[in-house]
Amino acid sequence: VRNWNNTRVIGSLTHDSHLFLLYRIRVGRSIEGFGLSPGITKDQRVGVEALMSNAFKKLPEGLNGNYYPLTGMDEKVRQQLVDDHFLFVSGDRNLTVAGMERDWPEGRGIFHNESKTFLVWVNEEDQLRIISMQKGGDVKGVFERLAKGIKAVGDSVKAESGKEFMLDPQLGYLHSCPTNLGTGMRASVHVDLPGWTKEGLEPLKKRCEELALQPRGTRGESGGQTGHTYDISNKHRLGYSEVQLVQTMIDGVNTLYKEDVELQKKHGIPPKPSPLPPTKTTTSTLNQPYSFTEKI
Repeated sequence: VRNWNNTRVIGSLTHDSHLFLLYRIRVGRSIEGFGLSPGITKDQRVGVEALMSNAFKKLPEGLNGNYYPLTGMDEKVRQQLVDDHFLFVSGDRNLTVAGMERDWPEGRGIFHNESKTFLVWVNEEDQLRIISMQKGGDVKGVFERLAKGIKAVGDSVKAESGKEFMLDPQLGYLHSCPTNLGTGMRASVHVDLPGWTKEGLEPLKKRCEELALQPRGTRGESGGQTGHTYDISNKHRLGYSEVQLVQTMIDGVNTLYKEDVELQKKHGIPPKPSPLPPTKTTTSTLNQPYSFTEKI
């Protein structure tokens, strides 16, 4: 059952917003007529990129932007995009074993709008990863932007090629990894949890399991964990609506935060002070323009 009505989402992540560093909601999508990543041919992968580079040009105002291929991208620019959590990287052992990194970086790239709040990864784990993200933004706004973006990308692909996203009546949207069947949606937030860090990673994992959440490091599923900042998301994809999954993330992270405050007291951790208001000359790196060597 699909439900993208953001008015049905109750509450938000309201506690000490400076501790919630980055909101991100993404879905995967696969286009009819092209193989999934483990079996896609090089020609098909390049075909997906060619289709999307044209489809992106038809996106409406607010979502419109540019597509940048990984091939020919300046290394400093690429690393900055990775550091700012915009861009995927090679070397993931799971993707490598599954054959998803063949012909790297051919046929792969990133699209983003001007404000870098709407992004699409092309030919990473899935043919498309459609992403809405915002630093210090509200979850409902990120969710609403994603809903509009998915429809706009789907409409543009259909207008450009006559193709639609792969959708099974029982399994939902089809992806390279079975864990993404169904909605294919992952709603996450980067949040500081120093109390849980002191308590231990295993207790945190156990608590997240009870809350139907999944903890990761901020550099992805295979990136490991350092420091006390975690990427916390809904665990499930299949059998729930999009609204239910976002609600699960909101409620669960709020619970983790409240518990973290008590754990900080238990372990004698001083509370993190609120940041000073930015001066007129302060700008966020999230919205800084990048100089790409090539765009198509």
